[in-house]
Amino acid sequence: MPRRRRLTRAESQAQTRSGILDAAARVFARRGYEGASIAEIAEEAGFSYGAVYSNFTDKEDLFLALYERWVAERIAEIDAEADDAAPANEGARTLVAGWLRRVEADPDAFLLRLEFTARAALDPALREKLSARVGAVPLTIARLHARSDDSAGPRFALPPEQVALALQALSLGLALEAIANPASVQPETGGQIAACLVDALTVREMQADEPVGPREQLPGDAGR
Repeated sequence: MPRRRRLTRAESQAQTRSGILDAAARVFARRGYEGASIAEIAEEAGFSYGAVYSNFTDKEDLFLALYERWVAERIAEIDAEADDAAPANEGARTLVAGWLRRVEADPDAFLLRLEFTARAALDPALREKLSARVGAVPLTIARLHARSDDSAGPRFALPPEQVALALQALSLGLALEAIANPASVQPETGGQIAACLVDALTVREMQADEPVGPREQLPGDAGR
């Protein structure tokens, strides 16, 4: 039987860090951010109290690292779902419907991020740290829409970053509504709303041979 290769120090530390983050995700899901403790996370991970502090300065630093991992996973999902050949509205439909399915499958992770966001709203320093991480998702969406806007596809009435912001806000709002009233929002419903939003933001250039209808009469036009 071949001998297992011994991990380098960097690989061992990365493995420990990953195990702590996995345990933290479970503890935060059970307890919420405020209710979770470093001691419980260490016990869940099977590491010493000191092992956690050798990788993270405190609970806030640990949560932000976990948030970074969530963001990286979401960006990877968006990139995997992107289809350059698909119309922009279909891309938006896929994006938002996929997000709602993820929230439906794991609502605790979404609620946990909401709890931390509410906490950050009262802490300017924390808000700055969080915004740097949250902004990565709309930037990814904006990049996809910029690619579409620069191609032979539709032109948008707003810059790509604002289209991305609109889709991000729609996604978060629908997720909240789906949690509060599950029967009201299905993933397909959210996808359809997103597609309609992108349609509404699409500039349709008038064809040269398109007939122009009569101008609507305005007050004061009579007798001219």
